[in-house]
Formats: sequence, C-alpha cells, structure tokens
Amino acid sequence: MRVCLDISAALGQGAGIGRYARELALALHALPDGPELFLFHNRHPLDQLPAELRQLPRIEVPLGDKTWRALMLTGQKLPLAWRGNLPDADLFHGTDMLVPPIPQPAVVTIHDLSILLYPEHHTRLNRLHLRWALPRVTRRVAAIIAVSEATKRDLIARLDVPADRVHVVPNGVDHKRFYPRYRPAARQRAGLMLGIEPPYILALGTLEPRKNLPTLLRAYARLGRDVPRLVLAGARGWGEGPLFELVKELGLQERVRFTGYVPEAVLPDLYAGARLFVYPSLYEGFGLPVLEGLASGAPVITSNTSSLPEVAGEAALLVDPTSVEELTRVMRRVLESKQLRDELRAKAPKQAAQFSWERTARETLAVYASVLGC
Repeated sequence: MRVCLDISAALGQGAGIGRYARELALALHALPDGPELFLFHNRHPLDQLPAELRQLPRIEVPLGDKTWRALMLTGQKLPLAWRGNLPDADLFHGTDMLVPPIPQPAVVTIHDLSILLYPEHHTRLNRLHLRWALPRVTRRVAAIIAVSEATKRDLIARLDVPADRVHVVPNGVDHKRFYPRYRPAARQRAGLMLGIEPPYILALGTLEPRKNLPTLLRAYARLGRDVPRLVLAGARGWGEGPLFELVKELGLQERVRFTGYVPEAVLPDLYAGARLFVYPSLYEGFGLPVLEGLASGAPVITSNTSSLPEVAGEAALLVDPTSVEELTRVMRRVLESKQLRDELRAKAPKQAAQFSWERTARETLAVYASVLGC
C-alpha cells in the first residue's frame, strides 16, 4: 500500500493539528506492516521534522502558500506542470481538513467543526474559506476520519455526512515523553526554561476566544491572593488584546504569567510540575492538552462539553465552561485538598494509557484498507 500523507501542518505549527500530522507520520512509518509513505507538503524547511521522516520520499508543491490554499479550498484542478509530481500512490490522506483535487482515492481527517458551531471564534477569512470548503471536501473523499465521537456527531448533524463514511480514530500521546515524574525537579526545569516560580496553576492553548480564558481569569480572580500564580502558556493568537486588558481590569498583572509559545521539550515538565492543570475550552474536536496533562500525572479540570469527557474519562473533574462560579468552586476544592490532587494524579496515567499514537496509526491503516478493499 502506497500512501501520500499531507504533513504541511507539521511544518507550519508545533501543536494541535501539526502534532497530529507529525506523530501520525512517525507512527505509520514505525509499523512493521505499515504503508509505504510519501510525504506531501507545501511548506519548508523540513528541519522541523524528525530525521527519520526527512529521509522518506516527499513531494514539495511548487506553489506559493496563497495559491496552494486557494486550490485546496476551491477544488480547482491542479496545474498541468504540477500533476506529474504526484507519486504513484494508491491513496492520499489530507491530515488538515482539506484535500487537493487529485485523481487518487482520498481520506481526510476532520478535527472539529468549530468553524460552523462557533463561527464568532474564527477570523472572517477562515469563516469564508472553511465554511465553503468543508461540505465539498466531505462529499469528495472516500472516507472521513473524525478524531472523536463528538466530531463524528457534529459531521452527521451539521454536514449530513452518512455515518458509515465516518471512522472515529482518536489522537494519541507519546508516553515516552509524557509521563509522571518527580514534581520538584520538573518544576525546577520548567522554571529555568520559562522563568516561572513554583507553585503554579497551568492553562495551555493558543490565546484565542475558543479557549475560554476570560472565564478562567475571572474564576482565578475570585480565589483570592493565597493561591499559586496562574501560568497561561501558549502562542499568541487573534483576539488576544482583550485578554491582556482583562488581566489589568482584574488586577492580576503580578499573579498571571504569559509564557508565549512553549517549546515541546519543556511541555512534559510544565504539565508534571503544575499544582493544577485547567483546560476550560468551550469546544474541542479532541483536546490533546488534556490527554498530555493526564499522561504527565497532572490533576486536571476541564469542560463537560464536546469531546473533552471522552478524553478525560473519570480521571479529571468536569465543569460547565460557561459558569465562573462552578469553575471557581472546583478549582478551590482541588487547591485546598492534597488528597483529592493525589487521587486525580493516580487516575490520570491510567486513563491516558488507553491512547497512543501506535493505536492511532493502526486504526488509520484500517481505514486505508477499507477504502482500498484490502
């Protein structure tokens, strides 16, 4: 089986979809009975990829990003000069919601439908592009991979996709990197890299409206001053200005630390060293940070919406993400009870053990086989 795998997202971003594309490529490549892989991308350099992936055959699209995105979104035919570069693959897998107009059978991974469910949390350009493109992509491909049961339900309800065309394949976690470790040492290493003084409460994610950070800030402000500082770790995003203003309005300038983008090498220590990890997102297709936090043995509070209960199981405390009062109450409960924190830390790795990138790769390979009839 020869598969052309789109890894463009892995070269353009380090978290979320980018991590999915990279880890899936690595895991498929590592399977003894895995497919012959061709890597496909429209970005470079490849030095952001592990060495074992850089050695694989690859197709670099000789188009500018704007031209390429227009082709992906509109479904126009590829230029004649480029079509000859497409490998003789049996199947194409678009890992980032979109698939180019190609002759081979195609599989697409849909991570979430926030563009339809929460359009106000996206830029106008993204709304115009994806709301037009997604229905066309889901009709054109041979199979769809949804990263959670919640995303599958959304696809069926919002895009009228037949249930038998959607295969749920959850994301994984690298257990060699994310695992419980000696917390004082983890806090010290994270502190040295990011300038954080322990103890700390951690929140992680791009600074954008969907992550619901204003609710977290308001809940944190209600806890009083005798609690650990709040660390907001994540890349800067659109709509971040009001967030900084809210910190000032609540008088939290000395108690809230924005780290910016966190290098992947630091993430495991950052999770493991946290007194508490809070992820109150309004909507997630999967919620990879919750899984990584659990794998690292952090006590986790997350939302009771979308896919997050699937990932958290009974190992995290679930809250209504729209309720400042409930989030405040549950955070206080965890912070005041070492026994509860220890119970959550004990449950977390057991829940995370159900997920791995090898499992993701094997279930993805099964989708390929179903499409090709082999």
